[in-house]
Amino acid sequence: MSAIGMIALLACPSRVELHAHRPTPVRHRSRRPVAIAIQGDVVMSAADTILRRAPYASAFAVVGVKAVLADLLAQTRERRLQPVGARVVTCDDLSCEEIEVAAPYCARRTLAFLLYGGIYQGCFQHWLFNRMLPALVGEGSDLRTVLSKVAVDQLILTPFLCLPAAYLFKALAFGYGARLALRRYLADARRDLLAKYWALWTPVQCLTFGVVPPQWRIAFVAAVSFFWLIVLSSITARSDPPPLD
Repeated sequence: MSAIGMIALLACPSRVELHAHRPTPVRHRSRRPVAIAIQGDVVMSAADTILRRAPYASAFAVVGVKAVLADLLAQTRERRLQPVGARVVTCDDLSCEEIEVAAPYCARRTLAFLLYGGIYQGCFQHWLFNRMLPALVGEGSDLRTVLSKVAVDQLILTPFLCLPAAYLFKALAFGYGARLALRRYLADARRDLLAKYWALWTPVQCLTFGVVPPQWRIAFVAAVSFFWLIVLSSITARSDPPPLD
């Protein structure tokens, strides 16, 4: 060390010591992301357990509530699109009916979608996706098996069972016959119902049968069908009878 450096060290020892022993600030990592991740794992584990132990009850509850919410949202949107007190004429292949659009929410229509969602889309489709289709075409997730399941679902079950069931449940709620319900279904199917269904559900069902675990299939379908039921509720409402007082 040079003489000048020694003199500077002796003249300012405290300043050098302070600089040498300055504490390094400690940065505490936030534990919030870790806590959120742990809570998410707990919730997913609990949900997985419920879906495995009570598949039909959980399917009815989840899909039924979802169907009710979707129909209420569809009715709200329809009311906003029409002026207060407006009346419209809706026609099908059989007759034309005048309906007051701004009438109170139609509870019978919501009941129809609760039954359709809980019984058919929930309980029946759980058996269909996880029992019947695997027995018919196999349980694998290879491309051939997945495409076979999608073909059966879209080309056979959808036009002859899935969509007619929605109209039959609605007929039950409104109190008209099955023949009229099926005629209304055929009228909507010829217009745009089947085209809209296939455009959405063909790729979705490829994911359902190819990627999603069996116990989560109904929950996954329920999440997607929330938006589909808004469309379906509006389509089937084109031929609704007027609400009964």
